[in-house]
Amino acid sequence: MNRSIIILALIEIGWAHQPVMDMAPRWVGGWGFQFRYETLGSNKLLDGENSIAGLSHYRKTTWFEGVYTWKRSIRATFKLPYHQIKNEKQLIDWGDPIEKGSGLGDLILALPLKKYFNLKRSTGNFGITPQIRLKTGDDSDIIESKGGYGLSLSYSAENFSYYQLYDLYGWSLEDGSSVTGVDINLGWHPIHKNDTNSGLFLMWDGTFQMKSDKDGNRDVRLFSGPIAVLYRGGIMARIDVKFPLSESVDQASLSKGTIVQTGIGFVF
Repeated sequence: MNRSIIILALIEIGWAHQPVMDMAPRWVGGWGFQFRYETLGSNKLLDGENSIAGLSHYRKTTWFEGVYTWKRSIRATFKLPYHQIKNEKQLIDWGDPIEKGSGLGDLILALPLKKYFNLKRSTGNFGITPQIRLKTGDDSDIIESKGGYGLSLSYSAENFSYYQLYDLYGWSLEDGSSVTGVDINLGWHPIHKNDTNSGLFLMWDGTFQMKSDKDGNRDVRLFSGPIAVLYRGGIMARIDVKFPLSESVDQASLSKGTIVQTGIGFVF
């Protein structure tokens, strides 16, 4: 199995989400940025065939992301990752089994377009988001840079008590591989204080993602776990924990393990 298959099985699961925290800003001329820190990896080998997947893979990624809102329905976003990766491989004879690498990943640009509506006790929106992935990253044996195009279709709604987000997305990459997925967030808004514009969201996430390489080999994974979002004024903080419920691969690969994301964002 060549290195592109190994990397494809471990690419970002957060492609569907947009800054800041999928929630803000929502006003003309609004802008913001956020930092997200993501960890994943394991030494669990999944079933499959024709594998030299290695003994373990661990990755830490710091994302710098931003948004500008021309008006409520039109905005532009960017997402730029910095990866720190550690692999352990099997050796036939001699050498260092540990591979380490770090560097910038590929820049992702998007143009989220939204149609808002208001009901008696809630507000919501339908969205379509064209995206492009630019080859700006470091290209090495551990970090691979490749361009591509993506599209996301979304629906979200909320009231004083509940929040929901549904996002269907797909990507086509220049090496012939593709990614499709569904991301669902369902949650409760137990705390909101109007005088300080502060509060708390508690949500549950479900993420299904299927990847295919140019030869048709599939990598299908399902994750689920809790989310908490705190906000006060123009500051938002978020933590996600995603547990692997199902990981099915045609060619043996490593499990992603438990994925943990923490983030802080600022809107103006």
